[in-house]
Amino acid sequence: MLGWVVAYPVTSAFLLVSFFCLLQSWWFKRDFFSPMTVYCFSQCITLAIAYLQLDKAMSDFKPLTWMVWILGFLSFCTGCGLAKLLAKSKHLPTRVAAAIPPKNYNWNLHVLFSFVPFFIFLLGVYGVIMVAGNLLVFTDNPARWMDKSVNYGYYALFVSSGPLVVLLFGVASFSSFNKCVAARRVAKLMVLVTIVLNLMAYPNRTGLFFNLGFLLIFINFLYKKISPVAIMLVLVAAISAFIGISNLRNQYGGGTAEGKAMNVVVKLPYMYVANNYWNLDYAVNSPTDREIHPFTYGIDFFSGVLEYARISNSFKTSLGWDTPFNDRIQKVNGFNTVNYLWDVYKDFRLFGVFLLPFLCGLALSVLYLRMCKPFTPRQVTLYTYFVYFVGWWFFTSGYKQGVYVLWLPVVFFITTVCMGRRKLKADALVCDKVNNEDDAQKNIAAQCE
Repeated sequence: MLGWVVAYPVTSAFLLVSFFCLLQSWWFKRDFFSPMTVYCFSQCITLAIAYLQLDKAMSDFKPLTWMVWILGFLSFCTGCGLAKLLAKSKHLPTRVAAAIPPKNYNWNLHVLFSFVPFFIFLLGVYGVIMVAGNLLVFTDNPARWMDKSVNYGYYALFVSSGPLVVLLFGVASFSSFNKCVAARRVAKLMVLVTIVLNLMAYPNRTGLFFNLGFLLIFINFLYKKISPVAIMLVLVAAISAFIGISNLRNQYGGGTAEGKAMNVVVKLPYMYVANNYWNLDYAVNSPTDREIHPFTYGIDFFSGVLEYARISNSFKTSLGWDTPFNDRIQKVNGFNTVNYLWDVYKDFRLFGVFLLPFLCGLALSVLYLRMCKPFTPRQVTLYTYFVYFVGWWFFTSGYKQGVYVLWLPVVFFITTVCMGRRKLKADALVCDKVNNEDDAQKNIAAQCE
């Protein structure tokens, strides 16, 4: 054991931090899905895996890369800690409240509205079938139809909305939160149908992890707090699912059966995690004669918002920006993902690496603290959405992809409309009552003087 620690000191240190995240959740009975714990655990365990260095492309981080990673880590934790200190100074609760059915929320209307993105998702499935001739798992060569060179047009956008459907139906699937039996049963059925259809239509790992991740977080807040042991079991299941899908995509590759099995079981999952970090190191420390990405004055940072505006594509083409597939920062061809810190660093440098994680940690912690008292469907849905991306930041930055940005107004619109006028009027009456009480207290104080 000691020899392993000496051989892999960085991996050992970060595995220890990851274990501490689980231990403190169990020992102090804290919520694992708090912003700080999710960030620390996901960043540390993935970097620990990467530093096993099973592939020579994963070389040791250079000092600047360590500076970027540590600064992002500390700034996010600082934002979380500041929000919690402010809450404690005002004597506000800091533990998530138990789920109770929200008053005046129209669950029937919520489920009805959720069918709109489901039908859009079905349109994407139809588009995939039109191009490939069948659901991809039933085609002769799934890997061929999942290659990025295959153009599905806008159908790709529609079929990728499957996790949004799971997000909307998922929040309505729990009896502790939704007492409308018919709506709850329909929601449960639609969650199952969407996940299965998503896997059969386009069995990619990102969609699967989205669906399972959203459900896992909902279970934690709306059913029962998930124990660290269960989280470890889920990780094992996720790795197994990853291997299965990797095998599906690579079953027609060359090589012997023994070599292929080793590639799937060990190398592919490892490289899927590690390439995010070796590409970060490769990009941050690029030599002067190898331009990775021209300075875009922050416009590239907002490309997810501008993705469906034609001006964005014009800018990218004319200024020679890198493609969405990160062609210029691929240290190994075909492994093109990168930690979110690169997207911030390339335009804002170290100032951005500090500011974005700090603001995200602060804002997400404020939303989390609002769930420490009876929370609304909108609050728990938005928190589930955001905290999932924080856990997935080692892989992708959601704000850079337009499809994920589009999910936000959909969630906000549906959950706001379903609150109804009665809820809005009730809130207004509460505010009026508080204001009247304040005025009365001021009048009494004036009379006493």
